[in-house]
Amino acid sequence: MARTAQPSHYELLGVPSSAAQDALRMAYRRAAQQHHPDRLPQDPGAQDRMAAINEAYAVLSHPGRRASYDQWLQAREARSRAEAAATAAQPTRFASGWPWGLVAATMAIAFGTVGGVLYRTALPTLAVAAQQAPAKFTGR
Repeated sequence: MARTAQPSHYELLGVPSSAAQDALRMAYRRAAQQHHPDRLPQDPGAQDRMAAINEAYAVLSHPGRRASYDQWLQAREARSRAEAAATAAQPTRFASGWPWGLVAATMAIAFGTVGGVLYRTALPTLAVAAQQAPAKFTGR
């Protein structure tokens, strides 16, 4: 079962979804005794936990509400699985942009290679041309 921000009623009571009414009643009594605000007067969250436990038992103890809740729970899990699959199917920023990075890297290598070849072939020619050029007379 996928963990969500809010636990299911079954998780609150600590029973499986296939639990019988007797098991639900025993789990409710155990949870109520453990989390009752009168037993934990210093705990500010005890009242909220007890309210959640009461709501869980109210839903799960009624057969019609329990069937409706089970359908809602299955739909919630299907939604979370679909969202996880959609998130996994989305490409990452790197994966969606990698062809352009490959093109840029290829162009940089090509320009570097062409530039190196031009530099090696043109520079000696320019050096020879500078030596052969007549010196200009700059005096009087």
